[in-house]
Amino acid sequence: MLNQLERQFGSWAIPGLIRYLALLFVGVFLLSAINPAFSETLDFNWTKITDGEWWRLLSFIFAPQIGSLNAFAVIFMVFGTMLMFSFSDGLEQQWGVFRANLFVYWGILSTLLANILFGAVWDTQFSLSGIYLGASILFAFATYNPKYSLMLFMVIPCPIWIIAALAGVPMLLDAISSPFHGLFVAICISNYLVIAIPMLLRNTKQRSSVKAHRKKFKAYQKDENEAFNTCHTCGANDISNPDKTFRVGKDGKDYCLEHLPD
Repeated sequence: MLNQLERQFGSWAIPGLIRYLALLFVGVFLLSAINPAFSETLDFNWTKITDGEWWRLLSFIFAPQIGSLNAFAVIFMVFGTMLMFSFSDGLEQQWGVFRANLFVYWGILSTLLANILFGAVWDTQFSLSGIYLGASILFAFATYNPKYSLMLFMVIPCPIWIIAALAGVPMLLDAISSPFHGLFVAICISNYLVIAIPMLLRNTKQRSSVKAHRKKFKAYQKDENEAFNTCHTCGANDISNPDKTFRVGKDGKDYCLEHLPD
């Protein structure tokens, strides 16, 4: 389905979309630092939306998480922007531009849906929920690049998975203490739960299959009389049928081309 969508709409994908979002975050942060009241006009508020402040349906994504302009806030902003640039490049290289765009759009829409659902049905407001979009991007990047290291204080190397864990543990604890809030968070980061985790499991399975075949190949090198590939369907192997070509199926088993499953 993703391949078909990419063929139809791939030309609409925006390279560096996460970079542009990061720059928007910086712009909104600076405006909020100049005028602290500006931040409040961005966050999601179902009551005010129904009163006509419709821009909150999108602007809540950019509501800044740090309110005042100080040295720590500036360092955090610069550091966070650099990270978002790295995440943008890494995910686009990992998935391609279209899938990285789809991940971001899903995150925005799922967070919007969660806010509308909880605001309209249960009259419940969770402030600054736009942070979950950034969290989902962080989790996705850390999932696929766990060994990527940051230099904390320009001295201490820290793998990105530790940063992601520090961000994720409070969310998990909140979900355990309040399943109601946990449901809200799960909807917000559903782009990560539904896309990134299955991709990781699939890639892990593929790596295991490759590792098993490498081990099998090494064993074959030790005993050249033993077949390396044997078709799971017809039993032909590369010794009895040296003219046949063999492939590994999606189930991890060997097949000749005549019996390779679709």
